Amino acid sequence: MSERVERRGAADPLVRELLAAVDDPALVCEPSGAVVAGNEALTDLIDEGRRPVTGYALADLVRCDDDPLARAVRTGERARSAGQYVDGGACAVVCRPVERDGDVAHVVVECPLAVDPDAALSGPLSDLPVVLVGIDADGTVGYCRGLDFAGLECDREDVVGAPVERFDPVSPRLVEWTDDALAGETVGGRTTLGDRSFQVRFGPLETDGDIAGAVAVAVEVTDRERRRRELETTRDRLDLALEATGAGVHEWDIGEDRVYWHETTSRLFGLESETTYRSRAAFAERVHPEDRERVREHVHGAIEAGEREVRTEYRIVRPDGEVRWMVTEGHVQYKDGEPDRLIGLVRDVTERKEREQDLAAREGKLRAVIESSPDPITMQDHDGRYQVANEAMFEHNEADRGEILGARPEDVFAAEVAKRLERHRETVLETERAAVVEEQFPGTDGENTVQLTMAPYYGPEGEVQGTVSVARDVTELERQRDELETLTEIQQLVQESVRVLTAATTREEIQRTVCERLAGSRFYEFAWIGERAPSDRVVEPSCSAGDGAGYLDAVTVTVDPDRNGQGPGGVAYRTGDVEVVHDVATDPTFEPWREAALDRGFRSLAAVPLTHGSTTHGVLCVYANEASAFSKRELAGFKTLGEVVGFALSAAQYRRLLEAETVLELEFEVRSDDSPFINASREHDCGFLIDHAAHTTEDHVVNYLTVTDGDPELGREVAEKLPTVERIRELDGEDGPHFELTIADSVFQYLANAGARGKRGVIEDGVGHLYVEAPGDIDVRTVTDAVERRFGPVDLGAKREKRRTDSPWWHPAGDPGAQLTDRQRAVLRTAFYSGYYEWPRETDSETLAESLGVASTTALQHLRKGHRRVLESMFES
Repeated sequence: MSERVERRGAADPLVRELLAAVDDPALVCEPSGAVVAGNEALTDLIDEGRRPVTGYALADLVRCDDDPLARAVRTGERARSAGQYVDGGACAVVCRPVERDGDVAHVVVECPLAVDPDAALSGPLSDLPVVLVGIDADGTVGYCRGLDFAGLECDREDVVGAPVERFDPVSPRLVEWTDDALAGETVGGRTTLGDRSFQVRFGPLETDGDIAGAVAVAVEVTDRERRRRELETTRDRLDLALEATGAGVHEWDIGEDRVYWHETTSRLFGLESETTYRSRAAFAERVHPEDRERVREHVHGAIEAGEREVRTEYRIVRPDGEVRWMVTEGHVQYKDGEPDRLIGLVRDVTERKEREQDLAAREGKLRAVIESSPDPITMQDHDGRYQVANEAMFEHNEADRGEILGARPEDVFAAEVAKRLERHRETVLETERAAVVEEQFPGTDGENTVQLTMAPYYGPEGEVQGTVSVARDVTELERQRDELETLTEIQQLVQESVRVLTAATTREEIQRTVCERLAGSRFYEFAWIGERAPSDRVVEPSCSAGDGAGYLDAVTVTVDPDRNGQGPGGVAYRTGDVEVVHDVATDPTFEPWREAALDRGFRSLAAVPLTHGSTTHGVLCVYANEASAFSKRELAGFKTLGEVVGFALSAAQYRRLLEAETVLELEFEVRSDDSPFINASREHDCGFLIDHAAHTTEDHVVNYLTVTDGDPELGREVAEKLPTVERIRELDGEDGPHFELTIADSVFQYLANAGARGKRGVIEDGVGHLYVEAPGDIDVRTVTDAVERRFGPVDLGAKREKRRTDSPWWHPAGDPGAQLTDRQRAVLRTAFYSGYYEWPRETDSETLAESLGVASTTALQHLRKGHRRVLESMFES
């Protein structure tokens, strides 16, 4: 038998426990008879040449009359036989099988020497802790040896010759066992005498087939009981400790198949805790399939490398399918220089592993965020050395990872920059507070402004480990911020110009206000306003301001799409859109005016059409001494300014028209085959009168239609053919007007935007005549353009100056209606011509309000205010 088997038998906890329970010479065999261990009492009887006994079989040590070991293995019950030690005297052989998992795993063989009782009294056994008691057939103690009478507080004479009942007070079981032995039974068990414990065996003594008495053999087991109790206490404490820590114990005899598991280990693996020995295959079955090979290679590799400590983490799969993380920490014990056993602990670390995985995932995401950041991010230790840097740091500095990691700022940046960075870092470390500063770093196009955010970072114990920094290039943001501040000032300039325009009453005042405001600001050098000349298509300057001496004399701008009409001024006038030249020196469309502009320091300009509705009153040109000086937002503000100026110019012209004593009356002839009214007048030999236009709040116009020399119903039929007519309301006037028409895209609105007023339209014999009033100094071309936008080419049939005749009367104080606002005038006009003042009333307040596109309360309010102003003009002038 090999030394490995010998060591295995000695190390097997079960074997050790079996031998500890027997005081007689004893050994433990495998079912085959191979001795795996023997106790000290046995080895004392064996010749030194046969020690240790684990190298032999049972037959090599004790010869038996038959084979009690084979009988015990076969039957699973105790078997007895007489025997002889090979090196000594006679003995009894008692074989007790020990089963495990249903099979005989070991056989405990007790081999007590056959002793002559008389010789025992004076021989070596007299020194052993054995008590011999002989009892007569009548139950009287006739012989006693080895009993501690002092401990029982009696003398030998009190026991020998006394009935066995003498022991009843101290051990009632002795009396019972005596009766059983005298009845022919062999009995025994454990009992106590005084403070001592004994293992007692009673048997009958027979003479010629009759029971002559009984003999009791008692072995003192006091110390063994104490050790057992101490062992149980130790085991209880171990179990309690393992329960508290949640750890399990394992023990593996290296090279063998069996592994010892503490019951807590079994519970960790989700297995029954009763079985303490398992095969290595049973352990492998529990390990996750993906981890098995790794665990095996790690453990065996560590043992082969001579390592003392072995630690491995792996997953297990419990019988219910649950996956848990385990860590095994073991210590390798060596014997004779060779690894012998691996003993250690098993702990469930699932929660920790999940936290680590979660932390790793978060760290991975954080790392991904850091690496994906376009801003350089770094971490420096207390000495200022870079410990962490993202890819952006390497790219911005055009350096490799090895050139930055472990380096200091002075190794990466210019001396002056590194000095400033170090000063910021020291401040953060001293104050333990974050700081945000701006620094200038050299760039390809000059210096770049970098916003540096620096903060301390802490270790697990809360101590400052160093600093973390994020560097963001804010050069473009600074430029945008400056641009936004500039834009805000420009918007304020435009808004202030709009506010001032509300107080201007004449065209000259409006134009002068706009040009002086813009040219007087710090943003622009020169501004001028041009109007289309009445005689040709040239844009003539009417107002200018700023440092542009001689420029307007050197340039010519037209509205024709020829060479001089392709510049920003001509295009803006034609299209009604704001035009911009970002760089005078390079823009090809500005070539005719480039030299004159550059001589005066102009580098960019914007041309703004001054429009109101469909009318363009002129163009505003603004110049700056920097290229790309006009941003999109700035141009949007200029577009609004152009619309406000256009509205102010239209209002000023219309005001002149209302206040003038003489007006310019224009008569236009309209000939069109597409006009339903012109065609109807020709086909039905009738006429149509459209007059008394009133403007509503929704850019609609209310007109009144009268049919002459024809059926009034014809007016409805024709009006319904016009796509611009949105509403037709029949009136009760017999002589007219017959219908009220609400019209969108009306020529009367076009004329109002141009500063003129459409009086009426007359259609007869296939020809339309439109009568218009305008201020005497108006550009007739502007009025003509307004009409042609609606009807196409027209002919100016007449042009004459006349006194105004549309007032109810004339008196020296002026027109009472001049005190009315435009809105009040429109409401009164609509009310008058719609029959509101007739009796019985042809139009009520709700119908009037509907025509005007306002609420009835609003219409009545305008009526009352209009009435009051007319009456004030009559009675208080």
